[in-house]
Amino acid sequence: MSVPLPQASAPAPSSTPVPASQSAPTDAPVTIPLPDDPSGPVTLPLPDGQEPTPTPAPTVQYPIGAHGRPDINPYDRDIDMTVPLTFQNRTLGEIPLRLTADDRFLLESETFIRLMKSILNDPAHVELTNKLSSLTQFGEEDLDQTGVRLTYDPSTLAVVVVEVSPEQRAISNLFAPPRDDTNDISLEPASLSGYLNLSVLGTYIWEGSQLDPPTINFDGAVRLGPVVFEGDAQLGQEFGLTGDSYRFSRNFARLVYDEPKEYRRWFLGDLDPEIRGQQSFVSMGGIGVVRQKRRFNSFRSAILQANRQLIIQRDSTVRFLRNGSLYREVRLQPGRYDFSSLPLIAGSNDIDIQVTDNSGAVQNLSYQQYLDPIDLDPGDHEYGAYLGPTSRTFGRAPDYRGPVAFSGFYRKAFFNAPAIGVGLQASEDVQTLTGQTQFVLGNGGRLLLDGGASNSKAAGQGFAGGVGYEHFIDRGGLSDSLTVRADYISPKFATLNNLEAINTTSVTVSAQYTRQFSLKFLTTSTASYLKGRNGLRDSYRLGTTGYYRLNRKWTFRAGVDYARFPTAGSRGSGFSVSVGLVFQPDYRRRAEARYESRDDLKELSYNQSGLNQLNSVGFGGIIAHENNNARANGFASYSANRFDASISHASFGPSISDFGAVNATSVRVGTTLAFADGQFGIGRRINDSFMLLAPHENLGKRSVVAGQSIAENNYISRSGALGSALNNFLGSYATQSVQYDVEDPPTGYDTGPGIFRVYPSYKSGYAARIGTDAFVSAMGTLILAPDQPVSLIGGRVTLLDVEEGENPKPLPFFTNSVGRFAIANLLPGRRYLVETYGPNGSIDKSFEFTVPADTDGLVRLGTVRPGMKK
Repeated sequence: MSVPLPQASAPAPSSTPVPASQSAPTDAPVTIPLPDDPSGPVTLPLPDGQEPTPTPAPTVQYPIGAHGRPDINPYDRDIDMTVPLTFQNRTLGEIPLRLTADDRFLLESETFIRLMKSILNDPAHVELTNKLSSLTQFGEEDLDQTGVRLTYDPSTLAVVVVEVSPEQRAISNLFAPPRDDTNDISLEPASLSGYLNLSVLGTYIWEGSQLDPPTINFDGAVRLGPVVFEGDAQLGQEFGLTGDSYRFSRNFARLVYDEPKEYRRWFLGDLDPEIRGQQSFVSMGGIGVVRQKRRFNSFRSAILQANRQLIIQRDSTVRFLRNGSLYREVRLQPGRYDFSSLPLIAGSNDIDIQVTDNSGAVQNLSYQQYLDPIDLDPGDHEYGAYLGPTSRTFGRAPDYRGPVAFSGFYRKAFFNAPAIGVGLQASEDVQTLTGQTQFVLGNGGRLLLDGGASNSKAAGQGFAGGVGYEHFIDRGGLSDSLTVRADYISPKFATLNNLEAINTTSVTVSAQYTRQFSLKFLTTSTASYLKGRNGLRDSYRLGTTGYYRLNRKWTFRAGVDYARFPTAGSRGSGFSVSVGLVFQPDYRRRAEARYESRDDLKELSYNQSGLNQLNSVGFGGIIAHENNNARANGFASYSANRFDASISHASFGPSISDFGAVNATSVRVGTTLAFADGQFGIGRRINDSFMLLAPHENLGKRSVVAGQSIAENNYISRSGALGSALNNFLGSYATQSVQYDVEDPPTGYDTGPGIFRVYPSYKSGYAARIGTDAFVSAMGTLILAPDQPVSLIGGRVTLLDVEEGENPKPLPFFTNSVGRFAIANLLPGRRYLVETYGPNGSIDKSFEFTVPADTDGLVRLGTVRPGMKK
């Protein structure tokens, strides 16, 4: 609805206009809590004994109306609308507002209390709630003694929060990383959901007409409430010393239970233990638990988390400098601000904060922050613990006839001390204790240390240790990095997967240095050395590769290296050069031509990846020739509505003249069966979470698509005879949008907003029914006489024939400047009453109408007069 309101005689107000009678102090102490002061914030005095002096705030004048107030509503009737609520140049949200005929404005109390939660601290919000909770609507006068002042800005149709006293404001986080906004979630996961991915792979060898038995892969999950059962298995041919067999084998099957608020996940069944430092991986069955914040918030950045607050009692400009470089400059109004999320870099961080008030006075605060995360957020910790019998097999179905073992670790990152990590792995045959720490150096370097000690029945006592050094160099827009790592393993160091301490290498040293000469040219140099044991010779390798970006699509690569491998006369030992040319016009397409002298390798490749959309095609191929081998491989993939398929063909030969001596063709077809709260659909592979979308029964045979638009043919799947449309591309623990569309809906049919906002749990499913029983829209024109439309009036629409169990809410009613109106979300075959508001919210005019039972979505009421019944 467009409401032409009169413009003020003065210039348009700022985002936080202040009445003329209001004044605010512009010079007051700036309070800054020092980082390591447990007694709390300290107040920095004003320079030279300066005293606070008030300065009048800017004012905006509007014409005074007949009711003795600024003339914000010249239409002499109440007008209802929804407007933004703003504070300090940001919008808090939308709020219902009524402009009264006597130039007052009233706000909905419940919405206002909710939106002010982010502005007020807890005591102030409780006080505001107590003040307004008994009122459905409130005006300016109802906010007396609350410390909050409002004004209405007709030029922007917005309600502005003019004033919140600094001591009542909530703390504002200046450097908060992006977070998932769970307040706008519009759909919750199904209580019962699941999916099963199926794929069949077959290979045909043309020479000898050999067709291998197909391999069938199964994997999926079922979620009931907070518990997930997930599994993976296959039916296929296995090759062994005693012959081949075609059998069913389980890869894993387990129960998973998450505690997202605690960043914790529990396992029961087949385990994949996580390891740290010198620990070793071993397959186990039993119970496990792991706590890791990044598992539930994978986009979280490494930032400082501590009690760092800035309390400003006057308008000020604040500059944050990190290691001598300006990170950010902000203009802050009086209030509390948290800068504990200031992003830091690994190493010593010199932080300088300069506060300049509006009189020009400057206050400084400097401190050093030590960042030592060991891949953790500062102050965070993580742990894992797994207990159960170990498997004696590798690469096949687990066989838990090994000894019972424990594997676990704990790591903690501190604020002002080196981080630590400890680990323990133990069974009756071997016990291993490990530790980790690191020291962050003042020059941007970091020293990492880890070690382990073991005791084994078969080998005795052993130890292992490692040291690493990392150095990051920032050169004003360009950067270099250096990494050096050295490890030693004693002859008797044993682990859970190496009970007899078979260690053929004693020392491993590696280094890498990357130099960025310009935005187009960089080089990477590497070196590695392995010292053998028990007769195995030493090996080493040195090399440098340069990359030059010719333009946005073309990159040239060239490198040299020298290598010596453990076996005398090993193929590939010696000096080698390589060159390559890469063409990458976009993220989907990549072509490369390369040559390596070590194996006389010449290769040409192209790849174009498919999209997760209907009828998407991907394809590519490789042609290569080296010493005594020529080969070619081509492949293509296709994404259909209910399945995806791929085909590849490979040809081999000892030389170019004998190319094609061996030919093999492989075909794979995959599909997915999914269900959620009574809905079923068939689609393409699901890796984590999903949504099923089906049309409402009153949409008939019309299709629903998961994706952006039918018109643009840009969608993931489509509903039909085989069930709901399946969106197979949702990840867990991140807020996402799921778009949908309906094929050729009836005119006036309400299909909803066209988007769902979801926050999926681990391997959860959603069920959405697109459409509604209340799908009808009505249009008409409200007039008093042929030439007198009822313009710019508000009201409500009420269902008259309410059935048992229904509790419908009134719908809003508006007319435009020529009396036209539109009403949505009406039920077919039902009768409605329309009432319009007069002065002071009283009911002025009304009419009734009935929605035909056989309507397909749009009812044209034509010309309507007050008192009419249609």
